[in-house]
Amino acid sequence: MYTKSVPHKNFLGKTRNQVVHFNLTTHEFFKLLVEFKAIFDWQDRLKDADPDQITDTAEVIAYYTNFEEILLAAYGVPDESGDHFHKAGRYDFAESSLFHACMEMFVTDPQETSKLVEGLVPADLADLLKKIDANTVAALANEDTPEALRAELERLRALEAERQAQDSAKVASDS
Repeated sequence: MYTKSVPHKNFLGKTRNQVVHFNLTTHEFFKLLVEFKAIFDWQDRLKDADPDQITDTAEVIAYYTNFEEILLAAYGVPDESGDHFHKAGRYDFAESSLFHACMEMFVTDPQETSKLVEGLVPADLADLLKKIDANTVAALANEDTPEALRAELERLRALEAERQAQDSAKVASDS
């Protein structure tokens, strides 16, 4: 989970300072894999870009649209016990001055965007990503279509399920 206190002015011009929470489960992260890939690609381009280079308008629109979907999907409110993260307020958040302040902050501050993205990537995802072989990486580099990414994701899920089944069988035979 990523939590941030965001100072901003509401639609009536009053200064506010609100705490906002963002969280994604592994399942939700995978559903947004195409959007995250676009954000990662954008961040990589910024690292290598000439500061005086003019960014293409279409690239900015694509980045903004993908980032907006991630932000809206991740927004929610944790309950007191920490067992639930309520996301029913997505549309209220999208209409709020807080949402607009968040979008402005994240779009204009690459370091803050990186903190948010790092906070949203599930901790156990690193283990799964380590299992991606060189052929998969090459295939993803050549295929930017959502269908290709989703097919690759399904292949990875099947491999992970197979690995877990093998681990379970080994544990059973060792007992």
